[in-house]
Amino acid sequence: MRRETVGAMTRMWGAAARWAAGAGAATAVVALAIPRVTGTSWQPVVDALARPSALQLALLAALWLAGLWVHTPSLTAALPGLTHRRALVLNLSGSCVSNLLPLGGAAGTALNWRMAQAWGFGSAAFGRWALLTNLADTSVKLLLPGVVLCWFAVSGDGAVARLVGPAVLGVVLLALLLTAVVLVGRDDRALRRAGQLADRLVARHPRLPSAPDGWGERAARFRSESAELVRNGWGRMLGGKLLYAVFQALLLWACLAAVGAPSAPLLVASAFVVERLLSMLVITPGATGVVEVGMAAALTALGAPAAPAAGGVLLYRAFVIGMEVPAGGVVILGWWIAGRRERATQQEHAGVRSVIGVHHAPVAVGAGRMMQGPTRPKEHPHGVHPSR
Repeated sequence: MRRETVGAMTRMWGAAARWAAGAGAATAVVALAIPRVTGTSWQPVVDALARPSALQLALLAALWLAGLWVHTPSLTAALPGLTHRRALVLNLSGSCVSNLLPLGGAAGTALNWRMAQAWGFGSAAFGRWALLTNLADTSVKLLLPGVVLCWFAVSGDGAVARLVGPAVLGVVLLALLLTAVVLVGRDDRALRRAGQLADRLVARHPRLPSAPDGWGERAARFRSESAELVRNGWGRMLGGKLLYAVFQALLLWACLAAVGAPSAPLLVASAFVVERLLSMLVITPGATGVVEVGMAAALTALGAPAAPAAGGVLLYRAFVIGMEVPAGGVVILGWWIAGRRERATQQEHAGVRSVIGVHHAPVAVGAGRMMQGPTRPKEHPHGVHPSR
């Protein structure tokens, strides 16, 4: 068996093992912890999940898709030349892979990089896209919970005061993130010094990747081009992320209402705050298990009935996490098929060009003359070619 085949099979089985471990851990957390934190059994939760009609599920799916579409401007702003359709493809395909593997964000980013390269985007442009979109996403995740919970805390509700701690934590983390971004983005000195250290490390270890112009110069150029993208597109980047968050909150409200759970703004905002913060703990695929338990615990702590609250959370997560896997899988399959067809077409055109090149190749005539191209066919005596 060829070494490449063995390596591919090893990677495939390794990915399958990671997926099985992550999915098993997430399932165990949900199965064991949901009844414990809500104080109910699974039968009432299943009954609540059976309440939505087919029409309601279709409307929920439409709301989920609308949220994905309003998110695309934030992705196109960070990669000039990217269409909204391809931005949606990147979103779904990356989320599909990320939701299947523990810490699967790296695998999803690698797939998106291959797609972007197939569409003609360079590695540096894709790197800026990945950096800026993740910064915008993290900023909104840390900012939105603080704003919402501080607003409700001012209302004087004692139950909401329990959740002020996570809101303050989010605001503090956001402040630290923005401080780091400003310090790095204001000038190139820190990046150049880090690049010089990297160049010295590469000089000592030649197997490490090197940059012809130096890592410091490359990092400074990367910062400058990223800053230009932010200046020109920060409104679309943050606006798309905020709209996406609003549509997800609306989806959560609709899911809770569909299963008969109370859907007051206070309850929805509190559960959404917990979901935004816990979704960054991707120790399981898509942070599954951790998020569901945290959301259900927050809702029941604020007085929501246990079974409908757990059912609404599970229905919501079935859309934002579960639906991304089959939808993203279809997108990846379509991209792969389109790539194969394009390569086959290119090979066919290359074969035609090579045949034409043979017919037009120089042909020696006599001792030293060269005749270029094919010979002209002899005219029929009546001026009409026999084949006509």
